[in-house]
Amino acid sequence: MKLILMAAALAGSVIWGASAEQLNEKQPLSVSEMAPLFDEEHAYETIHELSEVIGPRETGTEKEKEAASYISKRLQDEGLTVRIQPFHVKTYFTGSVMAGDHEYPIRSADKNFVEDEEKIEAAVFDGGYGLNLEVKEAKGKIAVIREGKISVSQKIKNAQDAGAKAVIIYNRKTKSLAIRPVKPKHTTIPTAGMKKEDGEALLKEKQAVIQFKNYQNRTSQNIIATRKAQHTKHPDILYVTAHYDTVKGAPGADDNASGTSAVLEMSKQSKDLPKNKEIRFILFGAEELWSAGSSYYVSTLTSDEIKHSRANFNADMIATDWKEASQMYITTPDGKKNASVNYAVNAARKAQLEAPRLTQLGYSDHVSFYEAGIPSANWIWLSPDTQEPGSWYHTENDNITHISKDRLKEAGQLLLSAVKEANIE
Repeated sequence: MKLILMAAALAGSVIWGASAEQLNEKQPLSVSEMAPLFDEEHAYETIHELSEVIGPRETGTEKEKEAASYISKRLQDEGLTVRIQPFHVKTYFTGSVMAGDHEYPIRSADKNFVEDEEKIEAAVFDGGYGLNLEVKEAKGKIAVIREGKISVSQKIKNAQDAGAKAVIIYNRKTKSLAIRPVKPKHTTIPTAGMKKEDGEALLKEKQAVIQFKNYQNRTSQNIIATRKAQHTKHPDILYVTAHYDTVKGAPGADDNASGTSAVLEMSKQSKDLPKNKEIRFILFGAEELWSAGSSYYVSTLTSDEIKHSRANFNADMIATDWKEASQMYITTPDGKKNASVNYAVNAARKAQLEAPRLTQLGYSDHVSFYEAGIPSANWIWLSPDTQEPGSWYHTENDNITHISKDRLKEAGQLLLSAVKEANIE
């Protein structure tokens, strides 16, 4: 799961830490209300194949293509109609800032630093508005400066003159896009822009690492499998989705072989689900590139398809064994209930499953559907105290040893039950 988003998928401005709401309590169920059982053992085998056999699946690499072929074959074996949707990331100069357990997006102003994929580590310094007096102690540090009062170019020059190691300018108002600073001539200091909420959160950290990234001329692919509805020419559509790519160097067992495994398991069960609606099982590439895959897919939907779209169920990081991540969350970009959430609520009640919590989180592929007006929600395990995913997020330690079969089963069963509930309506 990428906690940073492509321009087309920046609807949600709240990251870890939003308030949560308990959705329902357990209720008795009848056998007739039960969904097919989720096979966590087979899902675990899928996670092992993706994370340990194939390994890191960074966008545009041969390993990502290998994973796509593996997923496509699995879906074809279930008798579903499968198509591959390639898309091109033409020029994408960007980067991120890692601080604590969080990763924040930046919009780079530095082509040279991006092309060389420079990495900068330093203490975080609150540079105020970038006035001379405010940045005078910024030597050797990452100066985090608020937009406003003086020009951006003057802020950058002041920080460079003070000996700062890098400059980050963040928006003074909440906007869907981070500011992209324009550097003045004859300045050499690495410079990038951030959204208001991310800049304010970064200032609470003591140390940070800026990683400039170059994703120029990469090609990825979405895998789309369709289970047709019966007895209707214009069926309503449900989307069951996850991403299969990873960040560089991470095996991505939880992020997001876990979500991928759940989608594949649900595709196996699709023949046992009611056929009132069309179900599209979609595995997205390039989610770690600001949800590029889902953003592209949604952009290709016709107005008629959008009109008939009833819900998106997205699975991202659903099997961590991190002890503190003890709560299953359903997240929406605006923190509000929608059709996807309601299906999960009703399914949990009927199937006597552990009550999920609703929280606001604008990161992952569900945002692309939300921006198109399609009800969407994401499933994820988080700490109920901090709403954080765990210390091995986006690291080489996100491997099979940190997968919980129990949490995988609980999340998978809830997803499967919610999809069944949506089909019944």
